[in-house]
Amino acid sequence: MQLKNLIRTVINCFFIVVFVFVILLYLILNIYTPLIADDYSYSLEIHSVGDILMSQYHHYFSWGGRSVAHFLAQFWLLIGKPFFNIANTIVYCFFILLVQYHITGSTKKPNPGLFLALNVFFWFLVPAWGQNFLWLTGSCNYLWTSTIILSFLVPFRKKAENKSYEPHIICSLLWIIPGILAGWSMENSASGVSIALFAYFVLKRYNKEPIKIFEISGSIGFLVGFILLIRARNNLFPGFFGLLRNVVKVGFSFIFIDALILGAIVLLAIELICKRKASIPKYVYGYFVVSLGSVAAMVIPGDFGGRSEFITQVFLIITMLSLVTQVKYFFSRRYITAAEIIIFLFFAQSFYIGSKEIVRGFLFNQAREHYILTEKRKGNFDISVKTPIEISDSHSGMYRGIDIVSNPTDRAYLVHNSAKVAWYGIESLSGIPTVREKDSSLTKSINKFLTRRKAEGLNISDLYTIIYEDW
Repeated sequence: MQLKNLIRTVINCFFIVVFVFVILLYLILNIYTPLIADDYSYSLEIHSVGDILMSQYHHYFSWGGRSVAHFLAQFWLLIGKPFFNIANTIVYCFFILLVQYHITGSTKKPNPGLFLALNVFFWFLVPAWGQNFLWLTGSCNYLWTSTIILSFLVPFRKKAENKSYEPHIICSLLWIIPGILAGWSMENSASGVSIALFAYFVLKRYNKEPIKIFEISGSIGFLVGFILLIRARNNLFPGFFGLLRNVVKVGFSFIFIDALILGAIVLLAIELICKRKASIPKYVYGYFVVSLGSVAAMVIPGDFGGRSEFITQVFLIITMLSLVTQVKYFFSRRYITAAEIIIFLFFAQSFYIGSKEIVRGFLFNQAREHYILTEKRKGNFDISVKTPIEISDSHSGMYRGIDIVSNPTDRAYLVHNSAKVAWYGIESLSGIPTVREKDSSLTKSINKFLTRRKAEGLNISDLYTIIYEDW
């Protein structure tokens, strides 16, 4: 008994160490992710919560219905990026814990191995990791709304595990609020969940199971939020032949991008059903339905991949690892350990490259911003700056983000350059395209700064000046 308690204490302590380590690491990556593209546009003329509500009112009737996500983005732009870095780190860890709960169905036994594994899986399997997890606007659209959806589904997961489960009457009635927020989240996310909820109630009806209050209130709220989300988008239907074309395009993209994880799900299901002679839990089917439903929703716009693939990956990973927990390991421990070491080595290399690119993009961005503000202090309000900041790794939030545009005829010039003009309080801002060898100027600039730092008393501003001069 004492040995068992000692092992449990060691596991709990290790989980806390892992948790704190992930928090610190993720916080650092947030700090080294600057404001990007739409962040500047969404911050225009926002000085209070009232301004945000008015902005979202106009946004709803002129662009789209992602009011929950865009309210969050504008709120944190109002509060400030440093506070967002902390909040986003907390939400990220809560998101990972929620994913872990949906896989295991338990919060009583901490699992540091699974917690670490989930971080690794998302790092490798989310195509736009930086834009989904680090970029302020992107994370509010994807990470935060997915966290809302996973939170909304918690009692449904508990109900699937325990037929007698029923929350308190007050909680059950109030579940309409998380339902509204979840339904009003993201088009493909809410579409996938709505299909799963429909199947959930059909199955309950087929089994003649009583419907609980939280199921009714939560689903009504979700339906209300989903209607509010989709009614704001008009003229999306591509026509009959366009729809057929999109089905083929999205279907092939989905299979191509997710062939590995889909193959793992199929093999695990075969192992469980054919060899183990066991049944797959119904909630696992539900998660897989959500992922497929999120793909089906992308048929209308006709594009699948990048940021929009996030919710698909979330539920595919939950599906796969839920099956793993149902299948007992049939490999010897040494093979499992060898596989874990190999995966960790690949992850360590990938994390080093990705983190380096995040810091690199941040330094170039800060160097250019330092130049803009220096010119403004000199009285120059018509500023041209060097571009572009080239990012080669998708784990950076700046990857494929819209930089300062050099072509005045480009629509992005008017939208994004104008937003930055308002942000910096200047009259004009244009880009000067430059060509350089990747990373060479940054390495040279840092070495130059370190060499001269003590002798000349240089500070961080001088580093930014050197980086920009060597750009």
